[in-house]
Amino acid sequence: MLFHKSFQPYQGHYLRTWNQARALVKAGYDVTVFAWDREARYERHETREGIRIVRYRLKAGDFQGPRNGFKVLRYNWAAFRYLLRADAEIFTCYSLDAILAALAARILRRKKAVLDVCEPDYYAFWNKKHEWLLNIIRWLEKTLARQYDHVFVHNLYQVRKFEEAGVRRVTQVGSYPNRSIMPASPRTGNNRAIVIGRFGTIYEDNGIEEFIAAFSKLIDRAAKDFGAPDYRFLLAGRVLESYRPVLNALIEPLGDRVALSGPFEPPDLPDLYARIDISSILYRRRSEWFRHITPTKLFESLACGVPVLASDMGEVRQIVEEGPCGVIVDEEDPDSICKGIEKLAAEPATRREMSENALRLAREKYTWEVCEPVLLETYRSLARIIREPSS
Repeated sequence: MLFHKSFQPYQGHYLRTWNQARALVKAGYDVTVFAWDREARYERHETREGIRIVRYRLKAGDFQGPRNGFKVLRYNWAAFRYLLRADAEIFTCYSLDAILAALAARILRRKKAVLDVCEPDYYAFWNKKHEWLLNIIRWLEKTLARQYDHVFVHNLYQVRKFEEAGVRRVTQVGSYPNRSIMPASPRTGNNRAIVIGRFGTIYEDNGIEEFIAAFSKLIDRAAKDFGAPDYRFLLAGRVLESYRPVLNALIEPLGDRVALSGPFEPPDLPDLYARIDISSILYRRRSEWFRHITPTKLFESLACGVPVLASDMGEVRQIVEEGPCGVIVDEEDPDSICKGIEKLAAEPATRREMSENALRLAREKYTWEVCEPVLLETYRSLARIIREPSS
């Protein structure tokens, strides 16, 4: 497996990758991950839960766009050289950052190869001045994906995108949480204080500014209503250093109504979600980067039984209304956000019902244990082809 980060159990949505590697090991496969240690601080060779990890050390920042271009090529060259001598029958490439290495090794060594493209529009956050380069990458993504033996994607938008590009074998494997984070029973939903939580990496232009503006307006509205709840806001996740001064300036006027709890790991999720009554899944759906995503945080909220306040993007509306397990709002309209929060806050019985619906949906469709058999059957099919080439 080629992975474009250092391969820790949790890096954004990449519990997905960890779960896949661990599932293959449990199924009897030998798994080695060739990872890119962008911080150049982890062990070069390590074995964790039966997964062998080999790390290539080369410092590279996040959200650097074209500035990381040569480093991406260096990682691909190192990965390609590794695959040329690797004792492996199937190569798996996660994200476009390693797409060239896995495909070149597949062709030269006549092996099977799987492409896992979790992000719907991988480079869409690039500056518009690089649109010409982005168009080339979009073309390469679809063209090279057709050369892979199988493509895994996260949501239905990607299924359509790759099928329309002529990719014949596309399977949806969601970035879903493990069932172990699920509580034993729904939330009671009778709190006097209402805590809204937003979990995940915090950086500019991802909807955080709009939510804080709306939350400030919500506080002003509540101050004029004697019966209004005591609203609180919990932020959990890594704050990009370049954005920290901006965030501090945004939340300072709100005082102790806003709490920052810092980075977290998968074992922290049950406790974090237990602290909140509403989960904010608000992103700028009009942005190219967020328009088609179905955030992992949505599925974590479902698995923890927390009603959501969400933007209409990706498959979010479909899932939220299927419950129903939340409210869809216009993330660019502070009044829409305030009304959504007030609706959920005013109806404890509705929040409890939504909590029950969320847990049911998670058990039936949106935990890792549901999609794990789909992933394993794909690898078994490829293994059967390898063992029986005439078929």
